[in-house]
Amino acid sequence: MAAKERRLQIKAKCAEFGGGYAQLVEPINDMLLALDADISQETASQVLLNIELYAKGEKYLPDCHLDESNHFLDDGIKALKAGDLGNAALQLFGAGLNFASFAAKANGVKKVDAHPMLAARFKRLKEMKE
Repeated sequence: MAAKERRLQIKAKCAEFGGGYAQLVEPINDMLLALDADISQETASQVLLNIELYAKGEKYLPDCHLDESNHFLDDGIKALKAGDLGNAALQLFGAGLNFASFAAKANGVKKVDAHPMLAARFKRLKEMKE
């Protein structure tokens, strides 16, 4: 399945479930859809699951952001290694955006020290090899 089809699935899931998380995801997904930005099957599946679980009250918003940050980081590193710099930049931006959202929102929901997690991400990027 192509990235466009995965993004259209995300758009449909946002419309189906609605709610606060879908309202965050949909406009960004639309922007990335317009750019024909890549998204892996694994990441798309996680986004789809998060939209549904959040709408059902089965997952906290910060945990959705953390899942997606992790997936976008993996996708960004893969894109860098493949020489796809534009998609790599978008994926890594998404990883950072989602991590910042996680760190800001988790503070009000549970006790989290995001700094060691952020340091591990920085280290992973800095030590990346071909």
